[in-house]
Amino acid sequence: MTFAGPDETDHCIFTFIAPRLLVQRFKPTARFTPDILDAVAADRDRIIGKVPVALLVCIPPEVPVEAESTNTDHFLGERAERRIAALALVAESNVMRGVCKFYFTWFPQPFPAQVFAAEADALDWLNGQPSWDR
Repeated sequence: MTFAGPDETDHCIFTFIAPRLLVQRFKPTARFTPDILDAVAADRDRIIGKVPVALLVCIPPEVPVEAESTNTDHFLGERAERRIAALALVAESNVMRGVCKFYFTWFPQPFPAQVFAAEADALDWLNGQPSWDR
């Protein structure tokens, strides 16, 4: 079910599937570079606005990661202005799941964050988080 959107950018498709539940799907042609991740964050912040949302991020297995991308906390802005109440990240490939788990261990976030292999599990977890108001 789609509540609002989709809003397509160069690297992602954003869709609200509930009033405060945003799905961010990276396109298979996307790349994880520092500049692209900064652009994606700016797009996401614009789409979210001022009211924090639960965020489901889906990363297809084709998306490569530049090592330099793992050296920066790409959610640093969340410490000053919270837009993400909880984050569930779905990485289809074992390698991407490992990279994401390392990232969230190295850069603890001010919101609950969990990495999953399956979208259904990620949605179940998000729906169980008390940190966002449905």
